[in-house]
Amino acid sequence: MALSRLTDQRAIVIEVPMVEDRATLVGELADAGIHAVLHQPPHRIDVKGLRERDGLSQEEFALWYGLDVGTVRNWEQGRSEPDSASRAMLWMITVNPVAVQAALDRDVPAGA
Repeated sequence: MALSRLTDQRAIVIEVPMVEDRATLVGELADAGIHAVLHQPPHRIDVKGLRERDGLSQEEFALWYGLDVGTVRNWEQGRSEPDSASRAMLWMITVNPVAVQAALDRDVPAGA
């Protein structure tokens, strides 16, 4: 039923973890009548601003989202950049932190 509804709305999201040739995949989907759009989270995500928006310390943010606190520090201080999987998660935290918390099976704090 959900798939039918999404198909009727012409909005289906499919995550493909690895593709050797994106152009070939897009072409094959087009041949099947499917318009494919690549979603890329922004290259730069303000991790400190995101964390502070939610009122969390670095330690709390890391613990809440299953991250290493040293990694969070390095991102915030510009010593390293999040990889593509981390950027995708950080983007989801940016747009819908409650959904990410629910997906991680966390109790959502009051007011979030």
